[in-house]
Amino acid sequence: MPTVITGAVAIALFGWFATIIAISRSKLSSEHKRMLVVPSWLPWFALALGPPILSGFISWQEALNLGGAITIGMLVSVVVSRNRPRR
Repeated sequence: MPTVITGAVAIALFGWFATIIAISRSKLSSEHKRMLVVPSWLPWFALALGPPILSGFISWQEALNLGGAITIGMLVSVVVSRNRPRR
């Protein structure tokens, strides 16, 4: 993976983590917070990979593959955390 793409994904992840912190500090119910985790990723991913796609560093098909893989990983983590028994 080229350095530009790695940097773009790192920026997207940093922004997404900042968004998660803002969501967790909000007064929303835990169910609403959980529902916002993955959708909040999509705008960050689009903002981070938009310039590399437009400048030709990566094709949109590769960006969709990368975004799909990361998004599926996030969905799995949300489902696993939801099914974890409460103590």
